[in-house]
Amino acid sequence: MPLLAELKRRRVFRALIGYGIAAFAVLQIVEPVTHGLHWPEPVLSYVVVALAAGFPIVVALAWIFDVSGGRIERTAPASGSRIGGVRLALAFIAIGALAAAPGVLWYFVVRGGSRSTPATAQTPSIAVLPFVNLTGDKENEYFSDGITEEIINALANVEGLRVVARTSAFSFKGKDVNVRKIGEELNVATVLEGSVRRDGNQLRVSAQLIGALDGYHLWSRIYDRELKNIFAVEDELARAIVDALKPRLIVARPRLVAQSTANAKAHDLYLRGRFFWNQRNKEGLAKAAALFEQAIAADPTYALAHTGLADCYNLSIDYGGGRAADALPKAKVHALKALELDDSLAEAHLSLASIIERDYDWTTSEREFKRALELKPGYATAHHWYALHLDVLGRTADALAEAERALELDPASLIVNTVMAIFFYHQRDYERATEQALKALELDRTWGMARSWLVYSYERRGMLAEAFAALDQANNPSNALAGVRAELLALSGDREGARRLLAAVESRFAAEPIPRAILVRAHFALGERDVAFAWLEKGIEERDQSTRSLKTSSYWDPMRSEPRFQALLARMNLK
Repeated sequence: MPLLAELKRRRVFRALIGYGIAAFAVLQIVEPVTHGLHWPEPVLSYVVVALAAGFPIVVALAWIFDVSGGRIERTAPASGSRIGGVRLALAFIAIGALAAAPGVLWYFVVRGGSRSTPATAQTPSIAVLPFVNLTGDKENEYFSDGITEEIINALANVEGLRVVARTSAFSFKGKDVNVRKIGEELNVATVLEGSVRRDGNQLRVSAQLIGALDGYHLWSRIYDRELKNIFAVEDELARAIVDALKPRLIVARPRLVAQSTANAKAHDLYLRGRFFWNQRNKEGLAKAAALFEQAIAADPTYALAHTGLADCYNLSIDYGGGRAADALPKAKVHALKALELDDSLAEAHLSLASIIERDYDWTTSEREFKRALELKPGYATAHHWYALHLDVLGRTADALAEAERALELDPASLIVNTVMAIFFYHQRDYERATEQALKALELDRTWGMARSWLVYSYERRGMLAEAFAALDQANNPSNALAGVRAELLALSGDREGARRLLAAVESRFAAEPIPRAILVRAHFALGERDVAFAWLEKGIEERDQSTRSLKTSSYWDPMRSEPRFQALLARMNLK
């Protein structure tokens, strides 16, 4: 009798189908258990292999036995059958392997390929999404945002844990995005979601940790506390997350969230201040500075509040129309005061580094940058600012490495993505600069800085038509983009149009200041060298960030041969 007929008679195929269904059910149960208990991924693979090995055994058992009348009986051989011995054993193995093959291929090839992630996502990593404000009052948004930021900062102190920076995490604020999609875009293995409800002196914080690969909840908790215990809640929450991600993590400090002030009012004012500081505009910086001053008045020993005020004075030069001569001394006083109060504060060392750097003291500022990163290796802003510092000094490879680390920690950051484009431009790799600027614009098409560098990159590649098209696509033409257009008009031969536009840009400069480097380039393109150098000297005097890259950037190549240019390099200690 043919083998196939005998297999049907002994109901082997029915047994294989039943076993296949049971094996699939086992996998559906085991998979969430392995994720929930944080077992290594290979454990699930071992289960799949064991279930696959069971198929030949099922074939053998179904061949020998049958179920009849609720009893297991040995199946009588068919009359005249000569199937047996080695031939039969090989048949069992072959049939079992064929039955198991589709499932094994699906798990290890199809499923494995679809679930594969970059190496960095396989390591412990987390994105802390903005906690939802459940108070019903939009004015309390600063509080839920502030708690989120402090938890991010706390987790950044855990050795072996990669924590996505605030900018990227907050890019999902108010958006209904699937956790798996967030994990894919930010390249993280876990996502923390939560909410904050504040009622008078009472506080409720809810949090849940979710696996980004499969969407399974790993851990959740609700904290009901008095407002004065906010730091204890944050520390308890951070430690619970670390416990959930063990055993591969090392806690670097006895407390992940230090009680930076015992004054609840000062802390509340500080959170309000950071909320407005993060807006990075003139009005926001003014509000933030006032709030930080109130926090310091409530608690003069509050180091973070002094750091916040130092940051306000420092950034007012770029965003608030502040004069360097007025702002920098005040910024330095508060940064030094913060360090006097707490020398272990990475934020204060970073503030001081940025302030000292504006005085072109590259050696001292580098020491402070390094100290900030020693204290807080996962500090994305420190990596970003240090990258800019290294680029100014012409240490290209080191600058790129720091920028890439910042981008790893803050993948959705508009500024860091644009900085990468700027670095490629500085190195005269205009094609990569173009690609990176376009990548930044994919994140936000209204981002003027990325559009400016896209235009400059096209211009250096001789693609003036594409450069003009990029400007025409701007949704919100700014004074800065108008200055960029003036240079393009001059280069394309429309000198009168360039002069008219440039005059309009300069007339608005007091109300809408722009990077002076834009004005320098536009005047130089018109052949107005003296005016160009006057703007450049003013930029250096006012510590304009856009005029720092004189030493190495191709941005300044048209002016590099001028003796005045070399004198300015010496003035900036870059000769």
